[in-house]
Amino acid sequence: MAEELSLHLLCNELDDSRMQQVTRDLAKSIREQNLGTIRIEEGPSQTGKKGDPVAIGNIVLALVGSGGVAVSLVQVLKAYVERKSSLSFELSRADGKKVALNAENLGSSQLHETSQIIEKFLKT
Repeated sequence: MAEELSLHLLCNELDDSRMQQVTRDLAKSIREQNLGTIRIEEGPSQTGKKGDPVAIGNIVLALVGSGGVAVSLVQVLKAYVERKSSLSFELSRADGKKVALNAENLGSSQLHETSQIIEKFLKT
């Protein structure tokens, strides 16, 4: 079974509601690539309701496969950064290791290098 990873979306320009919508859309895009199992950690559903604000923008991934998974994941994330350049991502593992990605890492000239970084992150 694949190790679970947490993918956290960050963007200061989006409110909680919009961030959760982007999170749902991203989860759908990742599912469509058949990269593994995905679940969204939902934040507060209504304004004024108590909830865990840290959960907003969180996706839990259990990726399957080899290096192709890293390339596919990077391509999906790149598509979202192209829509909203201030969007960034943080992948974290259960052992505490993290890798952050933003528009700079996901630009056309950096895709190969970023894919290699993610592939190494997934393997170690």
